[in-house]
Amino acid sequence: MTDALLPRQAAEPAGDGYFRKGCNPLAETGRSKLQNQRAVLNQQILRAVRMRAGAENLLRYIGSTKLVENLFLSNKKWMCFCRATTNNKVREQVLLELSFVNSDLQILKEELEGLNISVEVYQNAE
Repeated sequence: MTDALLPRQAAEPAGDGYFRKGCNPLAETGRSKLQNQRAVLNQQILRAVRMRAGAENLLRYIGSTKLVENLFLSNKKWMCFCRATTNNKVREQVLLELSFVNSDLQILKEELEGLNISVEVYQNAE
């Protein structure tokens, strides 16, 4: 006859269930939730800052170069008209986008400031 392996006895319930007291690595504390919210806001702020820098660079590019000059070398009048209208339209769109990015950035900074001044999670709740 072969020996059968008998299953171990079930663990005695410790306190309020089968789980023993200790650290649950998956549980989020108030501090870790706050840290995660800060990290998300910081990522959004960095993205908005990069978008603002790109829009400002585009505005500088529009103001300093001729966008369509190389496309219409044969017809100078058409080239000047096209360059002027394209630059104005692009400039207006970039300015509008820049205003949206600036307002979003201001809102994100205010949210981060609100998180930074919250101290409730650092106080004992006993």
